[in-house]
Amino acid sequence: MGDNLIIEKPEAQNRGQRLAQGVLTVGFWCLFLSLLRPLLTLFAWLIGIRLFTYEMIEKDGGRLLLEALRNYGLVVLVLAVILRTWAWYNHRRFAGREKRRNTMPPLSTDEITGYYGVDPTALAMWRKDGSLYVRHNKEGKVLEVQTAQPPPWGDCACSVSLSRAVSPEGDDANSPPPCAP
Repeated sequence: MGDNLIIEKPEAQNRGQRLAQGVLTVGFWCLFLSLLRPLLTLFAWLIGIRLFTYEMIEKDGGRLLLEALRNYGLVVLVLAVILRTWAWYNHRRFAGREKRRNTMPPLSTDEITGYYGVDPTALAMWRKDGSLYVRHNKEGKVLEVQTAQPPPWGDCACSVSLSRAVSPEGDDANSPPPCAP
């Protein structure tokens, strides 16, 4: 892996994308500079350009600056109150609990084998494997299970069949498993 983590491929963009990106960049720089205008005016005044007097005194910029700072402060205060209220609510609701959500108790082997119609020995083998290919019929019953070698797109290592006979109906019964040779 190279040292440069930023991917730059301007040739991969069409002309419209490059134009839109350029317009957005110029627009946001203009917005940024307009937000810095009072600071730039103050700096200009300090180096001798007298625009600060015009902006802050003649055009009543000081009052407008204080008004903007007050409005910004109110917005920050409202956001802080909302976030603090939400944190208080969550603390009251979930204090002393290990988990926030109620989880269902784990199913027993008998419940799983009964629902899917599979053999408990086969289920125990499948639980030990990391990756499985499972074929189902239209009703959701298990037709065939095969273990796979990592990565999942590799060839199958072995096949585990059901010991109970499942009579599949439809086209699924004749189709080959996903990793059949």
